[in-house]
Amino acid sequence: MTHSGRVVNFSKILRWLIPLSISGLSIWLVLRNIRLDQFIDNLSRVGFQTFFLASIVYFISYFLRVLCWHTLLGGKVSFWDAFFTMGAGYLLNNTLPFRLGEIGRAILLSDPQGPSTFEVLSSILVERIFDVLLAAVFVLSMLPRIIGKGYDQTLIVIALILSIMVLLSLILIVRFRASIIRWLNAWGERHDFVRTWITPKIIQVLNGLAVLNHPGYFVLSFGSLILSWFFAFGENFVVFRSLYPDPPFWWMIFVLSAGAFGAALPSAPAGIGVFEGVIVAAFALLGVEAELALTHAVVIHLLAFVYANILGLIGLRLRGEALITLYQRVVNRKIEIQAID
Repeated sequence: MTHSGRVVNFSKILRWLIPLSISGLSIWLVLRNIRLDQFIDNLSRVGFQTFFLASIVYFISYFLRVLCWHTLLGGKVSFWDAFFTMGAGYLLNNTLPFRLGEIGRAILLSDPQGPSTFEVLSSILVERIFDVLLAAVFVLSMLPRIIGKGYDQTLIVIALILSIMVLLSLILIVRFRASIIRWLNAWGERHDFVRTWITPKIIQVLNGLAVLNHPGYFVLSFGSLILSWFFAFGENFVVFRSLYPDPPFWWMIFVLSAGAFGAALPSAPAGIGVFEGVIVAAFALLGVEAELALTHAVVIHLLAFVYANILGLIGLRLRGEALITLYQRVVNRKIEIQAID
């Protein structure tokens, strides 16, 4: 085997080893001080009524999140296409490694008569920026209530500032879209590669970002995502209230928002271990015992896992796709995107 071959294989091993190690470490840290009998007893207290109500609130939150993404797509696909395709993206993230769900969404929705892969990816980018911005705002707004417990908000402040800067940059790019395209065309006249490969892809991305230039679309997408977050807080409140008497609602805002940042860490598929670890750590700052926090995290994670996967399987079936086939297409497409970059 050549030296370059060994480097490639080692790189592939690391891509698997790092996220699995982080998940494994998270699971060990969470479970090492957990009383299993207490955890099982807590699970038995989450009854059917709680699952039913939490499920309703989950789907409302999901519906609003899809509305945000559908708006960012500029209505170039039907709402129900976006609805089930988002589930297919979550299914990829939940069952297969490397979190390729976003590229999977783009591939499923790309169409010669509709949005291109890069247009869909640009809409997902904006959605993710909105998410990080809101998570940072929610966490920072809760800090005065717990600051006495020594929570370090530095990383959250940095994430907030970076998200605002990126969002403003995207808005400026869209505003000067025509000038950028003229500059690219002029550059492409001197370089064939730029004209045939770079310019078309950047134009597709700019087309996908064009919705930011429409105040109505911007307000609808951002507003629906805010509402989606609050229904997600409500889902968490419904579950936690069955475990803990009269919890403050702001606890859910803090815990779920902090969990959103933990979800960005490399991990095994579905964020197993990492999600539970971050939720338990966030609840620990509020003085909640680990067994109770872990029970809450497992129930919330299970609801999201089951429902997103069901919607994803329906989405794949409607498009005549198989999960493994889509995964192979996503991997190949990712290599093409990286080559262009």
